[in-house]
Amino acid sequence: MTRKRYGVGIDFGTTNSVAAIYHPDLKKTEPLTDRNSNLPHPSVIWYRADGSISVGTDAKNNIMGLSNVEGNAFVYSIKRRLGKERTISIFGKKLPSYEIASEIFHYLRKDAETRNQSYEIREAVVTVPVYFDGYARRELRKAADRAGIYVKNFVHEPFAAIVGYCHREGAGLQMENMEGQIILVFDWGGGTLDITLAQINNGGSVELATSGIEDRAGDHFDNKLVRYSKDDLLDKMNITPERLQIFPSDFDRWLTECERAKISLSTDDEEVIQVANISKYDGEYLDMNVEVSRHDFEKLIEDDVNDSLMEIRNALDAANVVAKEVDQVLLIGGSSHIPLVRQHLRELFGHRIVEIGNANTIIAEGAAIVDAEGLQPVLARSLNIELSDGTLYEIFKPRTLADPNVCHKKVNFFCTDNRDGVAKLVIKELAGRIDANRPLMKRVLSIPVSESLPMPYQHERVTVDLGLDEDMILHISGKGATQDIGASCEIYDLCFGLRLEGVGDGLEP
Repeated sequence: MTRKRYGVGIDFGTTNSVAAIYHPDLKKTEPLTDRNSNLPHPSVIWYRADGSISVGTDAKNNIMGLSNVEGNAFVYSIKRRLGKERTISIFGKKLPSYEIASEIFHYLRKDAETRNQSYEIREAVVTVPVYFDGYARRELRKAADRAGIYVKNFVHEPFAAIVGYCHREGAGLQMENMEGQIILVFDWGGGTLDITLAQINNGGSVELATSGIEDRAGDHFDNKLVRYSKDDLLDKMNITPERLQIFPSDFDRWLTECERAKISLSTDDEEVIQVANISKYDGEYLDMNVEVSRHDFEKLIEDDVNDSLMEIRNALDAANVVAKEVDQVLLIGGSSHIPLVRQHLRELFGHRIVEIGNANTIIAEGAAIVDAEGLQPVLARSLNIELSDGTLYEIFKPRTLADPNVCHKKVNFFCTDNRDGVAKLVIKELAGRIDANRPLMKRVLSIPVSESLPMPYQHERVTVDLGLDEDMILHISGKGATQDIGASCEIYDLCFGLRLEGVGDGLEP
């Protein structure tokens, strides 16, 4: 294998985004964080009426002062809109979400190239949440393409985090030292809670189970503080909500202040949410000045934290693993810093909780290592079609390279029961830990067939075509021999893993 001069990884996040460079000769990662704060770049885009655009810290820092000033528009959490075919109006012009997201990719690329002229960010491994469906991955690819970055591979964020964790500065990847270990990645960021249970196996990692909650993470907690402070203001003024006038631009400033208070409450016992001229009441502006304690905040999010623990149990149950069998728990994402969250996790896993010093950048760093070291996405589980006698016909073996040129097959079957005019194609994965696989239903595709065949035919032949595309979406189509029209479906939630190039078996030609 020809070693690359450097690898590039990009973690495109709901709240923050960051690129990283990996130097394989030095076995050293270089996260390209904000030069002043040394933190990831805020995923905030600032549009001005003169056509200029700012991204990152400059954009976020100006929300408080300019969000309610004409000629300024701010967009944040754009990642949550990808794949939902939503547009955002900027100065009366509707822009698709991927076009707005491309500004973040463009910013990360230019930032890298200006700080080091030897860096040419034209391609990268880009990380995605486990929950990201095919539509969202396509939109993310379009966003990167628009910024001049080719997405070589999508890698699930938890796997990138594991790779980053297994890397030792100056020593490279050390996965062989963790062979057989079960790792739980608890990634609670700004947009979602992602829980992934994985096992280190044969030079790579494989997914055992995933779970999580969408739209109930850091952004959700910010909004809860908004409602808390609004109720406090209404109570102090002794007025009804209908009489309080709040403009969208003022809400942006309010939300930003609540995010700041939330972060502060992870280290401080009390905070004050302060926003000048936040709303109008009887024609006059009111100032927001609300005290909130850590206890108050924890009461607000108590149900969400309890639900996060339930999602952990769901993942463990799905993989047939008990908590004491988990060797290490990696805490990723800003919401994992909340003391109440860490308290409950320690009660469940004890000393196996791992405090990661570079938690803000470890996903991007892991993706850069994946790029440079040639780690390749593979199917974590075998994919099968259930036959009429209940047995499974294996289509793709576990550890099959997740590549369109490899992961493609055409198979002929015969429908043994055509009374309803359909052949039921049942797709199953073998789920669970490596030593305890069990079938998991993925999809049932109803393929039209003839209800009555001419003699001497008794069973209609059905041709099934299965293929993975570059966005890791499995396309399945089936057609009966007597029919003009077939049926098709997509599976975007297959389980994946990573392996070193040339390591492992089970490749399908």
